[in-house]
Amino acid sequence: MTFLRRRSYRETEVLPSAFQDLIAAIGNKYQHKTNPPEPDQVSYGARGDSDVVFGVLDAMLKSTLERTKHMRGKMSWAHYDCTLKASYSQHVDTIRNLILEGKVGVALWLRNGMIHKGVIPDVVTHNYLINRFCEVGALEKAEWLVREMSFRGPSPNCATYNTLMKGYCTFNDIDKALDLLSTMTDGKVKPNIVTFNILVHALCNKGLSEEARLLLLKLTDENSQKNVIASTILMDNCFKTGDTSQALTLWAEICVKQVDVVAYNVIIHGSCLNWEVIVAYKYVSEMFKIGLLPDNFTYNTLINALCKARRVDEACYLYTVMPRMGLAPDRISYSLLIQGLCMVGDVGRADELLNRMLERSIVPAPLTYNIIMDGYSKHGDKQKALYLWDKMMTFGVPPNVFTYNALIYMLIKDGEIGKAHSLMKEMLVAGPLPDTVTYNLLIGAESESGHLYSAYQVYDDMLKRGYDPDVVTYTELIKGYCLRGKIMEAERVFTLDMLQKANLAIDHVPFQILIKNYFKISDFDSAYGVYLKWLKMDQGE
Repeated sequence: MTFLRRRSYRETEVLPSAFQDLIAAIGNKYQHKTNPPEPDQVSYGARGDSDVVFGVLDAMLKSTLERTKHMRGKMSWAHYDCTLKASYSQHVDTIRNLILEGKVGVALWLRNGMIHKGVIPDVVTHNYLINRFCEVGALEKAEWLVREMSFRGPSPNCATYNTLMKGYCTFNDIDKALDLLSTMTDGKVKPNIVTFNILVHALCNKGLSEEARLLLLKLTDENSQKNVIASTILMDNCFKTGDTSQALTLWAEICVKQVDVVAYNVIIHGSCLNWEVIVAYKYVSEMFKIGLLPDNFTYNTLINALCKARRVDEACYLYTVMPRMGLAPDRISYSLLIQGLCMVGDVGRADELLNRMLERSIVPAPLTYNIIMDGYSKHGDKQKALYLWDKMMTFGVPPNVFTYNALIYMLIKDGEIGKAHSLMKEMLVAGPLPDTVTYNLLIGAESESGHLYSAYQVYDDMLKRGYDPDVVTYTELIKGYCLRGKIMEAERVFTLDMLQKANLAIDHVPFQILIKNYFKISDFDSAYGVYLKWLKMDQGE
């Protein structure tokens, strides 16, 4: 019995706090039964103590099970939540990757599947889809998706509307873009600077400078301080359209704000458009003074202006300055200089620049080869022109129709008309296909050589292949007939072929050729008749 009493005391002492709480809940009756029993009550007290202890232990067990169940439930929901989040992130990433790969149909199907299961992709994923629809011109689908977002969620944000607006502007639907701006203004989405930049750029491209300026004025003072880009776009358009005063006004407004390299490039380009290279140099000096360094665009603009003014030596000096300023001349720099050197007849230096491009692993465009090749052909250096042709093939630059035309012109100039015909046949077999200029070169060559039948055969082949003769084609035929004294055939080509062709831009040359030849044979009435036709054409009759 003493053992039992001692055990009861020890069990009571080591009971946890939960057990103490249960004791407090049972009350005084339990407290009385847990007191040490009297000697004459040992047998009864032992049984009563056992019942109470088992009851308390049972209550503790139930409480522990409930807590375990609750904790397990929490862990299960947390695991489910993590799994759900991982699955959502995986699906969203898959949709975006599919869009970037151009698989919009599959991406849209996966998006619809998520919505069907009650999970809606975020606004960024929807913007991916809208952007892709706008890129391929599917503006109706982009509009539908924006409506779906407004109805089902997530709500469209400013980037959503900007993306759709850019799509409208890309496909020349400015009216819908402006309507979308009104929708944004009336709703909860506030237009940002990007919105106005898109619209100002689109309006300027359409030649609506005044509308762009009025739109720019709608910006708040806070935004107008930040929106240097829209002002720069409008200034560039004003220079291109010849409105220099308005452009300079915008420049003054930009200078009050935060001017950058792009704004200086625009004012420098505008000055060069007005042939004010000295003024352009002044703005370059200002850039250095305020700590802005000119970039490739700045130097290329100046090089282009100097080459057009035939100040090629100055342009070449700027080319040598670029590396000292930490800038590597790019393909545009070399192309401009090569064109300028060929313009002044310095084809040798142009060829040296071409070799320098190749040494620096800059692949020249076919136009660059064509310019040098044309320069060699004009100077009668056929061997160097053919060597350049071989170099072009060696470096894997495919010749285009202009390359072939330059070679055909060179061969004709050397009197090798047969080789010129062979070169055109090569074009018809292997490509690129000849154009109207190719046929005009051969027709002119055959006409001047007196081979009128061959010239007319080339002209007939031109018609059979679906090419539209232009005024040069008819002028070459008329000149060829007149050189051989066949003025009646020339008059037939002039009256029945050229004048009867609708929408053909005719200049003064064929009229003067016929009038001059009629005077040679003293047929003044016919010359006067051609002159009257010339007057009627000038009057639009």
